[in-house]
Amino acid sequence: MKLISSKHNETYKFLVKISKKSNARKKNQKFIVEGLKEINICINSSYEIDSFYVSNKNFDFKDLNNNNCEKKFLLSQDLMKTITYRSTSKIVALVNRKEFDINKVKLSENELLLILDKPEKPGNIGAIFRTFNAFGFKNIIISESSTEIYNPNIIRSSLGAVFCLNIFELDKENIISFLKERHFNIYGSLIKSKNIIQEINFKKRCAILMGTESSSINDFFLKNSHSNFKIPMDGDVDSLNLSVSTAIILYEAMNQRKSINFI
Repeated sequence: MKLISSKHNETYKFLVKISKKSNARKKNQKFIVEGLKEINICINSSYEIDSFYVSNKNFDFKDLNNNNCEKKFLLSQDLMKTITYRSTSKIVALVNRKEFDINKVKLSENELLLILDKPEKPGNIGAIFRTFNAFGFKNIIISESSTEIYNPNIIRSSLGAVFCLNIFELDKENIISFLKERHFNIYGSLIKSKNIIQEINFKKRCAILMGTESSSINDFFLKNSHSNFKIPMDGDVDSLNLSVSTAIILYEAMNQRKSINFI
């Protein structure tokens, strides 16, 4: 393995750009994954690895689920720390972005889609991805988000679940057109709704619209929804963290579908 120890090394400077700057990830269609567990999830999800970087010359590449990538570099520990979130990370992978075409996705008869309207906080987005995957769902649509999907904080907070999902980025007009053409029931989560979550039928093909904590769902989505609902609350606060409320809604959907075992 070739050793990279200088901060002036061009390969290292490229890694820094990819790890720190969203526009660099978008321009180059690459992102960084740190940690053996997350990298293996990424490999298992058929992402193409560009190159590996380790901070220990004795790193055992046999621990990777795929060792076909020949571009392997030894990165000094000081340089490794500048491109990782966790100080304990011993390996990072430079990965090629995967693009998803929503018109090619296979939908089940009772497909449940989650739509995030202008999500902002990477930690919240990653937590939602993690929950969505844990509950056995697959397809998420992101509407007009300024947060890049392969943001390192999203990858970290999702524990790699971001790689297991089909994530589509569309504007609101195309989202509604797609849903109506495929006969989805569209339900919006709305704090001011008169309907409670238990009154919504999540058993059939449906799309759940989630807005930001500050501004809720935009008017266009509300006008095109079949119904809206709220999570009943008895405390003094009138709203929940976006990832928490999404988890509660997905749990209710699973309960209705009898897809979880409560015993």
